Amino acid sequence: MKALEASLAARKAIEALLGKPPETTTRCEKAQDGWEVQVEVLETKGRLADNDILASFVLRLDADGDLDSYQRVRRYTRSGASILAA
Repeated sequence: MKALEASLAARKAIEALLGKPPETTTRCEKAQDGWEVQVEVLETKGRLADNDILASFVLRLDADGDLDSYQRVRRYTRSGASILAA
């Protein structure tokens, strides 16, 4: 599996889990036994775009691209003015 395939698999998995499409993939790394991919998801839309709340998720995929685990590691406003507890 190549990095692009791992990234696409992670994006598909997070959308299936949360029911929300990811905004972007921010990291995709080959791990010892698969892949680690970080994606950003819009969790809550604010009245103004700067007030949108986004979350960063790390997904671990096996060598075949199947999801092993995922974790929300960060929540923040789009403006970056505040970081919220994960």
